[in-house]
Amino acid sequence: MIEQILSALMYPFLFLSIFFEVLLLVSFFENKKKIDEEEEEYPLTHFPTVTVAVPCWNEERTLAATLDSLLALEYPKDKLSILVVDDGSRDATLAIAQKYEAQYPGIVYALHKENGGKHTAVNMALDRSTSDLFGCLDADSFVASHTLKNIVTYFERDPTIMAVTPCIHIKHPTTFIQRMQAIEYLVGVFTRKMFGSLDAIQVTPGPFSIFRKEVFQKIGKYHKAHNTEDFEITLRMHKAHLRIANSHKALVYTVGPATAKGFFYQRLRWARGFLENAIDYRELFFKKEYGNFGMFTLPMAFMFVFYGLYASIFAIYSGMRAWGNTFDRWATVGIHPRMPQFDLFYVNTNFMSFIVMFMFTMLLLVIYISNTLTDDRQQFYRNFPIFFILYPFFVPIFLGKAVFDTLFKQKNLWVLQDTKK
Repeated sequence: MIEQILSALMYPFLFLSIFFEVLLLVSFFENKKKIDEEEEEYPLTHFPTVTVAVPCWNEERTLAATLDSLLALEYPKDKLSILVVDDGSRDATLAIAQKYEAQYPGIVYALHKENGGKHTAVNMALDRSTSDLFGCLDADSFVASHTLKNIVTYFERDPTIMAVTPCIHIKHPTTFIQRMQAIEYLVGVFTRKMFGSLDAIQVTPGPFSIFRKEVFQKIGKYHKAHNTEDFEITLRMHKAHLRIANSHKALVYTVGPATAKGFFYQRLRWARGFLENAIDYRELFFKKEYGNFGMFTLPMAFMFVFYGLYASIFAIYSGMRAWGNTFDRWATVGIHPRMPQFDLFYVNTNFMSFIVMFMFTMLLLVIYISNTLTDDRQQFYRNFPIFFILYPFFVPIFLGKAVFDTLFKQKNLWVLQDTKK
């Protein structure tokens, strides 16, 4: 009886998942010609001025490479300003920034402030900026040389676009955890592009999202926003009916957490930040005036947190029950080892199995399309098995913790940017 109830509750989740995947795939094939045209060679007739903020907190290991990637951008240097904001670091971050300021006067500027969190560092750069466009690049991220030009073409072609997000990959994934993330980010290439075609992008990520300066004049500066300021400002933009696009050829690389602990805490911060910000902006849910974002992607993502947690628990329960039945059989008739054989007669042909196989096939199609969209071909065949095996173990843990912390208003004592160390 319990199993029947649990199975019945799974069907709405499976239906929503299939609906979500099919909608995005149909949207892709309907807009494929337009997507291809977006990244065709486009001669820029005007190069707007651009300010890039690089907020830093103890980033001595990666800051130099981050700045080198910005300085290598194929963009007129007299139109580019790089503001490195040291947020009270205790290592050599400020010294590195000052060294670059001395080497590249008029382009790189080193700023310093007391520790106050990433949003305060970005806002300090925002106050200093007089450029037409403004963006942020995390100090552990790196841009390809053509990335800024690709993004600027979107602003040139369509004056209604107020922000453009890039295509993000994990830089040189080596550990199993990073290779798992490589597939996760690869899926994000497709979903972010499709959300862009629906005017429903969910987040303007820290690694090199670029905004028109007037965005901040209309909706204000960054907020702390439960340690996910990039998601909150996206919600504010949708609330103000400001359009966001995605450039799937604008490559940005970020250093993903190398350990299971680092990955868990990062995803916990993202999941909890999403939940708390979504609750803060719940007036956007199911409102036609906010288009596909309000009617579809935001409420769907919110529901998926809880359904994803339930699906994980259901899978664990089903697995334990299957193993329990196996142990009972062994205890009754003994263990009789033999070589495994494949027989279609014993293939599970119940309805849920077909649905799961169909969803899995569509996931493979999504990953394949993502790999064709981006100019950086990922090691799909090498990384996908790791993703398929490891990722399901993390999902119930960080989602469960995020839901618990949100419901019981636990303090984020584990978030580094909230502490002064």
